[in-house]
Amino acid sequence: MKQLLCILLSISFLLVVPVSAEPEPFTIKHYFRHDYGTVSSSLGDLNGDGVYDVVLSTDTGEVRAYTLSGITLWSNIFDTPARGLSVVRKGTERYVVFYNDNNFVYLIDSSGNEKWHLYFTKQVNSVSSSDLDGDKSPEVIVGFKDGTFAVYTLNKTQWRNENEFYRFYVLRLYTAEFAASEYESWDKYPLGVKIDLSWIFPDVIAAGERNPNITLYDPTGKKMWEIENVYPVEQVYSGDINNDGKMEVITASYKYLQAFGLDGRLWRNIVDSYIYSFGVGDINKDGKKEVAVGTVDGWVYLYDSKGYEVWDDPQPVGKDVRYVNIDDFTADGTPDILVAAGNWSSSKQEIDDGVFYIFSTNGEKLSETKVNGPIKTISIMDIDSDGYKDVIVCSNYVYVYKNNFLQIFAMRHYAEGEKLLLRGQFDQSIDEFTKSKEMYTKLGDTEAVKRCEKNLKTAIEYKALNAQALELFANGNAELNKGNYQAALDNFNQAKKIFEKVGNKAMLATTDAMISEINSKLQPVAQQQLPVNITLILIPVLALVAVVGGVVGFLFIRRRRKV
Repeated sequence: MKQLLCILLSISFLLVVPVSAEPEPFTIKHYFRHDYGTVSSSLGDLNGDGVYDVVLSTDTGEVRAYTLSGITLWSNIFDTPARGLSVVRKGTERYVVFYNDNNFVYLIDSSGNEKWHLYFTKQVNSVSSSDLDGDKSPEVIVGFKDGTFAVYTLNKTQWRNENEFYRFYVLRLYTAEFAASEYESWDKYPLGVKIDLSWIFPDVIAAGERNPNITLYDPTGKKMWEIENVYPVEQVYSGDINNDGKMEVITASYKYLQAFGLDGRLWRNIVDSYIYSFGVGDINKDGKKEVAVGTVDGWVYLYDSKGYEVWDDPQPVGKDVRYVNIDDFTADGTPDILVAAGNWSSSKQEIDDGVFYIFSTNGEKLSETKVNGPIKTISIMDIDSDGYKDVIVCSNYVYVYKNNFLQIFAMRHYAEGEKLLLRGQFDQSIDEFTKSKEMYTKLGDTEAVKRCEKNLKTAIEYKALNAQALELFANGNAELNKGNYQAALDNFNQAKKIFEKVGNKAMLATTDAMISEINSKLQPVAQQQLPVNITLILIPVLALVAVVGGVVGFLFIRRRRKV
């Protein structure tokens, strides 16, 4: 037993290479400070190099564009902070559109130069862009606080007359034909605007504070329906939620999460506190969308496409939830839920102590990442093309968080491969080392790849040796059945040595038992001695004594008679 322990220990020292502890799921890859607080931000490939950049505005009126490594591309100063920043693409051209509190709307080019601006006498409170007429050139839509909006082309000409509704959310308003002609998939669309490709007609959803009713308009401005609503809408999502081939709409207003179809409201849920954000995605791959909802009192809910709760209980985060999104952060084909939250600072009048979480679709918290400051804007993107979504947070710094799940999973597969190898489960260990090698190759970690290759070689060698030992064991059994005990013993002893080397403990124990059995058969049989019974010895002795005593007594009596 001591010999076996020494052998197994020596094997473990040969195979186990010290590996650092698992990293946090998200760590800062780049960060850089811009001098003042972030008001708005947007991501897009501004310089056409195929890599995303970030454009942000500060509370001093500066609009600045950076690469995600912190290199300044350009900067421009305006009178007041830019709001509603978004990157607009027309073919190979890129633009940035935004508005400010002085009721100006600006369009600037990819170098930061102003292309044009518009001034309005009424208060602007939203700006967005969409190809409303399908000519492959987005229009700029300006929404006003008085419940009207206006549409302009990129050449500054007014596109349509104003329609009387308050604020607009132009989300996923592109036609299927435009998608098919321009991009391989909506995941590659630079504005981050995605639709179900089964959609044909773009539609506009509207709601507002003055008239908070939910209204659906078609692109010509025709009202399709209007549903009474009490509170201002915080967020709108439009898409095919229940896989019926038709567009549905989800809205969040106050405590109400509601879903609408082309014929009106489908369902409504009321949660315990205010909803600022929700995310939509197909978490179980059934073609229907689930909805993750965050509230200001720190709870996260998950609903199915019919509005029923998926989790038995909501998940607590203990902070004010301001952003929720559903995406696949672990690259396992199953979407996860990102929740960004913080604590309200009465002195700063903003959400501070930012943190973002990743939850699995069954409610398990996979990660918790703290941000040094408030989370003012947050974006999700695979910045290094490793297949894992990274997170960009704008605070007083811009933080680019690297997704480390690829490295974490590579380390876990490697560690599991080592355990299986030491247990003699060679096929499984080969699978684990192969997965680990693929992941480390993706990471570009050549040293880790070498470790995997070394252990793969060992596992393959041990697998072959184990097969040889199993054959010897089978031969030993065959000889044993023939009564050839010595030949059987020779085979079992050879098999034992190999099982010891490769760490196949189960077969080692079985082989030891077979060897013990054969050794017992081969030992010479010793002569058996009858047990000594003292009674059996005493009886003849006593009989002899009696006879001798009788003879002596007879002779003695006879002699006395003669006398």
